[in-house]
Amino acid sequence: MFGIWKGIFLAAFAGCCWGTMGVAAQYLFENCRFEADDLTALRLIGAGILLLLISAVSEGPRSLFLPFKDKRNIRDILIYGVGVLLIQYTFFIAIHASNAGTAAIMVGFGPLMIMFYMAAAKHRLPSAKELFCLVLAVSGVALLVTKGNFDSLDIASAGAFWGIVSAAFGAFCTVQPKAVIERIGVSLVVGWGMVVGGTIACFFTDPFSMDVDWTWASVGCYLFIIAFGTVAAFWCYLRSTMYVIPSISAILGSFEPFSAVLFSFLILHTTFNGYELFGAAAIITNMLILVWPDKNAIKKLSAEKSQ
Repeated sequence: MFGIWKGIFLAAFAGCCWGTMGVAAQYLFENCRFEADDLTALRLIGAGILLLLISAVSEGPRSLFLPFKDKRNIRDILIYGVGVLLIQYTFFIAIHASNAGTAAIMVGFGPLMIMFYMAAAKHRLPSAKELFCLVLAVSGVALLVTKGNFDSLDIASAGAFWGIVSAAFGAFCTVQPKAVIERIGVSLVVGWGMVVGGTIACFFTDPFSMDVDWTWASVGCYLFIIAFGTVAAFWCYLRSTMYVIPSISAILGSFEPFSAVLFSFLILHTTFNGYELFGAAAIITNMLILVWPDKNAIKKLSAEKSQ
């Protein structure tokens, strides 16, 4: 039971890290002339290097080369790195083609995709509780990102298509690295994966020639994005899949927009309206329901982990 609580906390904390990262990124875009493509490349490279340095200090420099002793590890890390890059790239395309509200709601279909995968590949049908929590999560995200104004959504647009593609990559990167994580650990998988993704991004953009305003505030925001919005977020999220099934981790990722709205209010003085409060309440309710799984769910989860 403690492991399930730990997994839920890690997944929710990861969502909060991603949400607060969005606030920092918004500040850089609006006040320091940063561009999304360049920030994505710098974010992945910086976060990957930081995570590998932490691994070198905690486990020894030789641990960094552990993945290269097995061709399976190299293959899985390369695939994961490409996936991480494509999550970011397709999400930005979705926003550019439509708006942030459409993109965020389409990405919210990621947990549903994971549930379908679990049903098809693992012969595990989603429970009524998981489906209900999925509805709460998607509804909460919809209310938070649109503020109740659904006229801003263009579901038939190219933005909706790329948002769903981003959700698919997100679902893939939740399930795909589980085997390699079990072999070499979360830190090395995420660290090398981000270095791979960031390096590939540099072939399409030159983030080191950015014409931006480097101030104490922008440096602080960038370091926050690296340390918390990327390293801590991805590490906690993937670590959570070791304790709870991926669909629950993905559902708890709905804390990302919730924390983004909350910290936008606290830091950027953005105001809430009634729809956003209902959305926040739906997301909190979603977590409270998942925190207390029934006995049958615990037995089922324990059986899956033992396989």
